[in-house]
Amino acid sequence: MKYHYSRKEGWLGNPCGLVYFKGRYHLFFQLNPESPRYGRMHWGHAVSDDLITWEDLPVAIFPDSEMSCNSGSAIVYEGKIWLFYTSVSEDYKETVCAAYSEDGTGFVKCAENPIVTVPLDGNIKFRDPFVMKCGNGFRMLMGAGQNGIGKVLQFESEDLINWNYKGELLSDGKFGSVIESPHLAEVDGKWVFIIQSEKHVPTKVLFATGEYDGDRFVFDDENDPFKSVDSGDDFFSPVTAEDEYGSIVLMAWMFSMRMNSSAISCPREITVSRKGEVCLIPYAGLRNRQVIESSFVSYGSGRLRVHFEGRTLFDKAYRECPDIGVIEDVGTVEVFLDGGRETITLFVC
Repeated sequence: MKYHYSRKEGWLGNPCGLVYFKGRYHLFFQLNPESPRYGRMHWGHAVSDDLITWEDLPVAIFPDSEMSCNSGSAIVYEGKIWLFYTSVSEDYKETVCAAYSEDGTGFVKCAENPIVTVPLDGNIKFRDPFVMKCGNGFRMLMGAGQNGIGKVLQFESEDLINWNYKGELLSDGKFGSVIESPHLAEVDGKWVFIIQSEKHVPTKVLFATGEYDGDRFVFDDENDPFKSVDSGDDFFSPVTAEDEYGSIVLMAWMFSMRMNSSAISCPREITVSRKGEVCLIPYAGLRNRQVIESSFVSYGSGRLRVHFEGRTLFDKAYRECPDIGVIEDVGTVEVFLDGGRETITLFVC
């Protein structure tokens, strides 16, 4: 593939972290190197100079005493890459563990692991730690669920090892029994809150805008805060990072059960329009590689369709033809409508 990270061997899962470290971008992702199926998760690792062309590095984290090293996030602090992952024990208990590297290749698990345990009682789901710098310290968001209600939990730390529970940042059963892959990013002076909902089908990844002070998130739209941007079937579990120029970049997991295919999406820049809409546009290095006319995309009789070899993969009504830009790659199509106000991410074969 020209514009997407993919694997020829093993099972490629969702991205876990993206950082800029010592002049290169480091991408971490769920990987089962032992089988082309989901199994004991490791953290795969690749590096790039431009977020488009990737070079594989050795596995960053692998399960030893735990059953699986599941999703999480990465940050750079004091000359080290820090990784935070969901450790799953043999009896399926979920905790947060950490690892770090000074050179960006060899990672050491922290002796203090696990650094965060479940702070709630009941039937609990607890996963996908997202860690970010906040003021003089750090915040961690956890995707969670308690007794059938999806939640985002918040923790604070001064040193990345010792964490205190601050409470719930979000709790709403309309998102299902668990909320996954929570992220916060400050874009154009506005905070963007990203979650993956269990219930929204086919679009699970939702975006909201508002204000965040390190304790609370105040939504711009209190009545219906979370909205989808991508309308395709194959867009999941995004990660965000600040690039070397200060822009916020998003990369997501492209996964198709119908085709048993997976890849990491092309990089996209997050912007917020004057109307407060979250937009996803192709990253700078890809904007001149968009095509306006694509054999996969057509508009007629008020409907936009994505199709391949006689099969319709996407079909939606629009009052008028939107501005269309398409990035085509081997087996994939990513469609950008009206300056990124809507995107469509699909495997076509």
